[in-house]
Amino acid sequence: MYEEKDTSQMTDEEIRKSFQKCFHGKEGAIVLSYLKRLTLERYLGPDISTDALRHLEGQRYLVGYILSLCRQEKQ
Repeated sequence: MYEEKDTSQMTDEEIRKSFQKCFHGKEGAIVLSYLKRLTLERYLGPDISTDALRHLEGQRYLVGYILSLCRQEKQ
């Protein structure tokens, strides 16, 4: 199912289109909603460790980046 692809020679536009194609449709919306719920909509208490907070912030950044690629218009 998963085959590693060399993306080093792909343009930003090709990458963006691939993200949009991947997350387009019902299943893509479900996956994005799930990722948002696990990361962007997750709130941690005041006793969270610095390491755990940094880990979650990294996850949030990645989900936010995926969302931005899916929303970008052709430039």
